[in-house]
Amino acid sequence: MHGRGRRFLDLLYRPAPQFRVPKAPETIVCRCEEVTAGQIRDAVAKGATGPNQLKVFLRCGMGPCQGCLCNLTVTEMVATQRGVTPSEAGTYRARPPFKPVKAVVR
Repeated sequence: MHGRGRRFLDLLYRPAPQFRVPKAPETIVCRCEEVTAGQIRDAVAKGATGPNQLKVFLRCGMGPCQGCLCNLTVTEMVATQRGVTPSEAGTYRARPPFKPVKAVVR
């Protein structure tokens, strides 16, 4: 029941395009794995077709946040570069664990 308005709020408060698709190649997109916009563009030019393939190419989306912070930007960048819609580019597939886990230090 609480999720009924989620799509509306996501569209209403969506960041502006210049924040979703950074122009500078040195801009860090995936903070956890320190992947830059230039690296993502290079990987898409070399054949990565979506965010899940970028996991293989660059490890983006595989850090502690599990892609929660970079998902929108990576999807938008792939879609823009390939000339497709974000829904056609796809998003990260959820893999267990479904939330970040704390490292156990002994």
